[in-house]
Amino acid sequence: MRNVEKLKPFLPQNTIQFVENLIGDKDDLEVNITKPRFSKWGDFRKLNGHFIISLNSNLNPYQFLITLLHEYAHYTAFKKFGPAIKPHGKEWKNEFRDILMELVKTNLLPYDLNQAIIGYAVNPRAAVTTDLNLKKTLEKYSFETIIKPATIEEVEPGNKFIFNGRIFERMEKRRKLIKCRDVKKNKLYLFQPDTIVKKL
Repeated sequence: MRNVEKLKPFLPQNTIQFVENLIGDKDDLEVNITKPRFSKWGDFRKLNGHFIISLNSNLNPYQFLITLLHEYAHYTAFKKFGPAIKPHGKEWKNEFRDILMELVKTNLLPYDLNQAIIGYAVNPRAAVTTDLNLKKTLEKYSFETIIKPATIEEVEPGNKFIFNGRIFERMEKRRKLIKCRDVKKNKLYLFQPDTIVKKL
Protein backbone atom coordinates (compact mmCIF):
# COMPACT_ATOMS: atom_id res chain seq x y z
CA MET A 1 0.00 0.00 0.00
CA ARG A 2 1.88 3.03 -1.30
CA ASN A 3 0.54 5.64 1.14
CA VAL A 4 1.00 3.48 4.22
CA GLU A 5 4.49 2.35 3.19
CA LYS A 6 5.51 5.99 2.97
CA LEU A 7 4.09 6.70 6.44
CA LYS A 8 5.54 3.71 8.33
CA PRO A 9 8.84 5.32 9.42
CA PHE A 10 6.98 8.25 11.01
CA LEU A 11 4.15 6.48 12.87
CA PRO A 12 4.18 4.75 16.26
CA GLN A 13 4.90 1.17 15.21
CA ASN A 14 1.86 -0.33 16.94
CA THR A 15 -0.53 2.01 15.07
CA ILE A 16 0.54 1.08 11.53
CA GLN A 17 -2.18 -1.56 11.15
CA PHE A 18 -4.83 0.90 12.39
CA VAL A 19 -3.72 3.45 9.79
CA GLU A 20 -3.59 0.79 7.08
CA ASN A 21 -7.16 -0.31 7.87
CA LEU A 22 -8.35 3.29 7.93
CA ILE A 23 -6.64 4.72 4.86
CA GLY A 24 -5.69 1.73 2.73
CA ASP A 25 -4.95 2.71 -0.85
CA LYS A 26 -7.36 5.31 -2.12
CA ASP A 27 -6.82 6.01 -5.82
CA ASP A 28 -7.69 9.68 -5.40
CA LEU A 29 -5.58 10.30 -2.27
CA GLU A 30 -1.85 10.96 -2.05
CA VAL A 31 0.10 11.44 1.19
CA ASN A 32 3.41 13.31 1.10
CA ILE A 33 6.10 14.01 3.70
CA THR A 34 7.44 17.58 3.61
CA LYS A 35 10.22 19.64 5.10
CA PRO A 36 9.37 21.23 8.48
CA ARG A 37 6.96 24.16 8.29
CA PHE A 38 6.63 26.55 11.21
CA SER A 39 3.08 27.63 10.40
CA LYS A 40 1.47 24.17 10.34
CA TRP A 41 2.00 20.47 10.99
CA GLY A 42 0.12 19.31 7.90
CA ASP A 43 -2.44 20.29 5.28
CA PHE A 44 -5.09 18.95 2.93
CA ARG A 45 -5.94 20.17 -0.55
CA LYS A 46 -7.77 19.20 -3.70
CA LEU A 47 -5.97 19.43 -7.00
CA ASN A 48 -7.62 18.51 -10.32
CA GLY A 49 -9.94 15.93 -8.76
CA HIS A 50 -7.08 14.50 -6.71
CA PHE A 51 -6.64 14.92 -2.94
CA ILE A 52 -3.26 15.57 -1.31
CA ILE A 53 -2.30 15.34 2.37
CA SER A 54 1.11 16.68 3.37
CA LEU A 55 2.73 16.11 6.77
CA ASN A 56 5.83 17.62 8.34
CA SER A 57 8.79 15.27 8.65
CA ASN A 58 9.94 16.65 12.03
CA LEU A 59 6.92 15.65 14.13
CA ASN A 60 7.25 13.02 16.84
CA PRO A 61 5.32 9.80 16.03
CA TYR A 62 2.20 10.73 18.05
CA GLN A 63 2.08 14.28 16.67
CA PHE A 64 2.45 12.77 13.21
CA LEU A 65 -0.39 10.28 13.81
CA ILE A 66 -2.85 12.89 15.14
CA THR A 67 -1.99 15.29 12.30
CA LEU A 68 -2.52 12.52 9.74
CA LEU A 69 -5.95 11.73 11.22
CA HIS A 70 -6.83 15.46 11.28
CA GLU A 71 -6.05 15.79 7.56
CA TYR A 72 -7.70 12.48 6.70
CA ALA A 73 -10.91 13.77 8.36
CA HIS A 74 -10.85 16.61 5.80
CA TYR A 75 -10.74 13.99 3.07
CA THR A 76 -13.68 11.95 4.42
CA ALA A 77 -15.75 15.09 5.15
CA PHE A 78 -15.16 16.37 1.61
CA LYS A 79 -16.09 13.01 0.10
CA LYS A 80 -19.30 12.75 2.15
CA PHE A 81 -20.53 16.34 2.12
CA GLY A 82 -18.89 18.05 -0.86
CA PRO A 83 -16.84 21.22 -1.29
CA ALA A 84 -19.34 23.69 0.22
CA ILE A 85 -18.57 22.77 3.85
CA LYS A 86 -16.38 24.94 6.07
CA PRO A 87 -12.83 23.59 6.46
CA HIS A 88 -13.21 23.04 10.22
CA GLY A 89 -16.99 23.09 10.43
CA LYS A 90 -19.34 20.59 12.04
CA GLU A 91 -18.89 17.99 9.28
CA TRP A 92 -15.13 17.91 9.76
CA LYS A 93 -15.48 17.97 13.57
CA ASN A 94 -17.79 14.95 13.49
CA GLU A 95 -15.51 13.01 11.13
CA PHE A 96 -12.40 13.79 13.16
CA ARG A 97 -14.14 12.96 16.46
CA ASP A 98 -15.29 9.58 15.12
CA ILE A 99 -11.79 8.72 13.86
CA LEU A 100 -10.17 9.76 17.15
CA MET A 101 -12.61 7.74 19.22
CA GLU A 102 -11.95 4.68 17.05
CA LEU A 103 -8.26 5.14 17.82
CA VAL A 104 -8.94 5.53 21.55
CA LYS A 105 -10.94 2.27 21.58
CA THR A 106 -7.94 0.34 20.28
CA ASN A 107 -5.89 1.12 23.44
CA LEU A 108 -2.82 1.45 21.24
CA LEU A 109 -1.78 4.77 22.79
CA PRO A 110 -0.34 5.56 26.22
CA TYR A 111 -3.05 6.11 28.85
CA ASP A 112 -2.33 9.84 29.34
CA LEU A 113 -2.49 10.47 25.60
CA ASN A 114 -5.76 8.55 25.30
CA GLN A 115 -7.27 10.71 28.06
CA ALA A 116 -6.03 13.93 26.44
CA ILE A 117 -7.54 12.88 23.09
CA ILE A 118 -10.89 12.09 24.72
CA GLY A 119 -10.99 15.61 26.19
CA TYR A 120 -9.99 17.23 22.89
CA ALA A 121 -12.48 15.18 20.85
CA VAL A 122 -15.47 16.73 22.67
CA ASN A 123 -15.06 19.76 20.37
CA PRO A 124 -12.03 19.36 18.06
CA ARG A 125 -10.41 22.64 17.07
CA ALA A 126 -8.57 23.49 13.88
CA ALA A 127 -5.18 23.37 15.61
CA VAL A 128 -4.31 20.64 18.11
CA THR A 129 -1.96 23.12 19.80
CA THR A 130 -4.92 25.23 21.03
CA ASP A 131 -5.79 22.39 23.42
CA LEU A 132 -3.03 22.87 26.01
CA ASN A 133 -3.48 19.48 27.67
CA LEU A 134 -3.20 17.58 24.39
CA LYS A 135 -0.35 19.82 23.19
CA LYS A 136 1.70 19.20 26.38
CA THR A 137 0.96 15.47 26.35
CA LEU A 138 2.08 15.16 22.72
CA GLU A 139 5.23 17.18 23.41
CA LYS A 140 6.13 14.83 26.24
CA TYR A 141 6.66 12.05 23.70
CA SER A 142 9.03 14.13 21.57
CA PHE A 143 11.84 12.66 23.65
CA GLU A 144 10.81 9.15 22.61
CA THR A 145 10.73 9.74 18.87
CA ILE A 146 11.85 6.89 16.61
CA ILE A 147 13.68 9.33 14.33
CA LYS A 148 17.25 9.75 15.62
CA PRO A 149 19.83 12.32 14.44
CA ALA A 150 23.01 10.75 13.04
CA THR A 151 25.67 11.19 10.39
CA ILE A 152 25.27 9.31 7.13
CA GLU A 153 28.37 7.30 8.02
CA GLU A 154 26.51 5.96 11.09
CA VAL A 155 23.63 4.70 8.92
CA GLU A 156 24.14 1.06 7.94
CA PRO A 157 24.15 0.33 4.17
CA GLY A 158 20.62 -0.59 3.06
CA ASN A 159 18.99 1.42 5.87
CA LYS A 160 16.98 4.60 5.35
CA PHE A 161 17.31 8.15 6.62
CA ILE A 162 15.63 11.54 6.21
CA PHE A 163 17.42 14.56 4.78
CA ASN A 164 15.63 17.84 3.97
CA GLY A 165 12.25 16.12 4.32
CA ARG A 166 13.12 13.39 1.79
CA ILE A 167 13.73 9.69 2.45
CA PHE A 168 17.01 8.19 1.21
CA GLU A 169 18.53 4.72 1.27
CA ARG A 170 22.20 4.57 2.30
CA MET A 171 24.33 2.67 -0.19
CA GLU A 172 28.08 1.97 -0.53
CA LYS A 173 30.93 4.39 0.07
CA ARG A 174 32.81 5.67 -2.98
CA ARG A 175 36.22 6.97 -1.98
CA LYS A 176 35.37 9.86 0.37
CA LEU A 177 31.63 10.19 -0.45
CA ILE A 178 28.68 7.92 0.27
CA LYS A 179 26.21 6.99 -2.46
CA CYS A 180 22.53 7.28 -1.46
CA ARG A 181 19.26 6.75 -3.31
CA ASP A 182 16.26 9.09 -3.13
CA VAL A 183 13.52 6.52 -2.44
CA LYS A 184 10.69 8.50 -4.06
CA LYS A 185 12.55 9.72 -7.17
CA ASN A 186 14.82 6.66 -7.44
CA LYS A 187 17.79 8.96 -8.14
CA LEU A 188 21.34 8.55 -6.82
CA TYR A 189 23.23 11.24 -4.90
CA LEU A 190 26.66 11.52 -3.25
CA PHE A 191 26.86 12.79 0.34
CA GLN A 192 29.67 13.84 2.64
CA PRO A 193 29.97 11.15 5.38
CA ASP A 194 29.52 13.72 8.18
CA THR A 195 26.19 15.07 6.85
CA ILE A 196 23.64 15.15 9.71
CA VAL A 197 20.44 13.22 8.91
CA LYS A 198 17.52 11.64 10.75
CA LYS A 199 18.06 7.91 11.08
CA LEU A 200 14.99 5.69 10.62
